[in-house]
Amino acid sequence: MWRRVAAAIAASSLLGCAGPNLFTDLGSVSTGTVNRGRIRNPARMPVTGKGWRVPPRWKRRGFQWATDELIAAVQRAAGRVRSFDRRAVLGVADFSRKTGGASAWHSSHNAGRDVDLLFYTRDTKGRPLPPFEEGMVKFDRKGKPVANERQPYEDEGWEDRLFDARRNWQLVEALLTDASVRVQWIFVSDDIRAHLLQWARRHDRPQWLIDYARTVMRQPGDSAPHDDHFHVRVYCTRADRFHGCRDSGPVWQHEKKTFKYHGPERYDPLAWRLLLGPPRTLL
Repeated sequence: MWRRVAAAIAASSLLGCAGPNLFTDLGSVSTGTVNRGRIRNPARMPVTGKGWRVPPRWKRRGFQWATDELIAAVQRAAGRVRSFDRRAVLGVADFSRKTGGASAWHSSHNAGRDVDLLFYTRDTKGRPLPPFEEGMVKFDRKGKPVANERQPYEDEGWEDRLFDARRNWQLVEALLTDASVRVQWIFVSDDIRAHLLQWARRHDRPQWLIDYARTVMRQPGDSAPHDDHFHVRVYCTRADRFHGCRDSGPVWQHEKKTFKYHGPERYDPLAWRLLLGPPRTLL
C-alpha cells in the first residue's frame, strides 16, 4: 500500500514539473522577449573551436551564454564555412549574459536568442584573414573598409582588409538551412545586404534561398545600421514558448504553421524545396 502511495506522489510531482516556468528537462529555457527576457540553464559558447573564436574584447565581456539551439547552430555554421577552407575563422561576439536580462551594451540580447557575428574578411588575393581582436570594422556597399572617425579602430591593418562576400554568404546560407533553428532576423546594413545578394545571384545560388535571405536580412530602423557585423535572432522554440518565451515582430509566412499546430516541432520550413534538389556546393 505504501508503495502505491509513494508512486502516486511521485507521479503527481512529475506532472507538476510540466507547468510553465518549471524545468521539464536539463536543456536551456528562454523566457520573455529579446528586450525583456531571461535565460534559464543556458549553454555556454566555448571561446575557441573548429572554425570560430571569441576575440579578446568579447571574451573579457563574458556574454557567451544562449539557448542550446543557438549555440549549436553557430558552431555548425562556422564549421560548415571552415569545411570549404580550413583557414576561415568566424569571430563570435556577444550572445547574452549568463542569466539574460538587460545590459549596458545591448537593448536586446536579453533572452539568449540573439548573437553578434563579426564579418569574415579577406586580403586582396582572396585569402581569409583572422577575426579582429578588439573591434568591428565598417564596410561599404563595395566591400571596402570605412574609417570610423568618431571611434578609431584599435586593430592594426584594418584598412587592408576586404569584406569576404563568399564566406559571409556561406555563413548566411548555413544558418538559413540549419534544420534545428528558425531564423527570424539577420540584422545587417542595406549596403551589405545588397552586396551579399548580388554575390549569391552571380554565383547561381538557389532562388528560394536568395528570397529567404532577402526576407530576413534587414537594416534595423531603431539602432546602428549594422555595417560592421551580423546580428542574428532566432524564434522561440515551441517548448520554450510553453515556458513563457515570446517572439516579437513578424512571423514569416513559412513559420505560421509552426506557430499554429501542436505536436512535434518542425524547424525546417523549406524541406519540401530541398526535395527538388539540395543547394549546390559552394566552391
